[in-house]
Amino acid sequence: MTRLSGKKLLGATLTIGGVGLTAKAVTAKHLAVMLKSGLSITEALSVARDSADGKLSRVLANILKSVESGHTLSSSLAEYPKVFSGFFVNAVYAGETSGTLSESLENVAEQLEKEKELIGKVRGAMVYPAIVLVVAVILGAVMSFMVLPKIIPLFEGLKADLPFSTRMLIKFSRFMEQRGEIALVSLALFIILTSWLSRRTFTQPFTHYLLLHTPIVKKISRNVNLARFCRTLGMLLKSGVTIDSALHITAETTRNYYYRRALEQISRDVGRGAKLSESLERVGHIFPPLVTRMIKVGEESGRYEETLFYLANFYEVEVDTATKSLSAAIEPALLLVMGLAVGFLAISIITPIYDITGRIGR
Repeated sequence: MTRLSGKKLLGATLTIGGVGLTAKAVTAKHLAVMLKSGLSITEALSVARDSADGKLSRVLANILKSVESGHTLSSSLAEYPKVFSGFFVNAVYAGETSGTLSESLENVAEQLEKEKELIGKVRGAMVYPAIVLVVAVILGAVMSFMVLPKIIPLFEGLKADLPFSTRMLIKFSRFMEQRGEIALVSLALFIILTSWLSRRTFTQPFTHYLLLHTPIVKKISRNVNLARFCRTLGMLLKSGVTIDSALHITAETTRNYYYRRALEQISRDVGRGAKLSESLERVGHIFPPLVTRMIKVGEESGRYEETLFYLANFYEVEVDTATKSLSAAIEPALLLVMGLAVGFLAISIITPIYDITGRIGR
């Protein structure tokens, strides 16, 4: 099957991004339902355009014009690669060529819903730690700029040896008083730069290696990539895409650098006649034996899609379990760190005050 690219088919066209998975899933589902109800593709697109909001509405309006001018839906979708992925476009193309467009759109909607659910599980595990860290930074800034400057002069006026923790607190307070703004700006710039670099293509070999090998997150990262691989490949095969084309599209839509590179090689091997299970065995460091053995069973039984969907469900459950375990492990660790910080402040402030009151009593 010929793969569609994102080349311009209609002249100069503006590519618009920023459309969420939910909006695209709903659009695919609505189109499938309307086509099954007997509406033409232009009528279905017109209704979908009116139902959508913002950027997606404008994109669908342009796609409607393209289809009305004689282009296929898949070639029109390919004009917007930042909105409609290679998976979306090629699944639609497979549906058009096989006469099962509504079924292909339903497959696309199901895949996008599963992808959103998978991302939601991973992000959900990070919400609590992120909130705690933000609150800690805010409280630290309040203590540094508003509370400590009023307390520290009292301690400095004492003619007595101060505890080590209090001396450290005084030094920190003086540093924040003199260079606090620079420190906070530097921290913000560091976070922004790190976030920007982590999304750049040239840093992917390093950042994605860390994701696959860092003890705390490697299990989640591997299971997420395996779940995406199995479900995307299964959906494409179910939509009628050939195995080598499906592997190529899956590679293009895979985010992890090492999984993408491995799938590109596997796609070439399968295109030359190799079995998928044998090709996966050559990259056993990222595809575990369970995947290769189950896919081998699927090859022998002729039930590729069923096997891949089983594996996708299995790894999605594994992601859910791992994210819950991660949250359960992070919560006490964060509470311990916060407790130590509060305890340090309490000892640093209360101990000198206790000494003062003791002297007054004597």
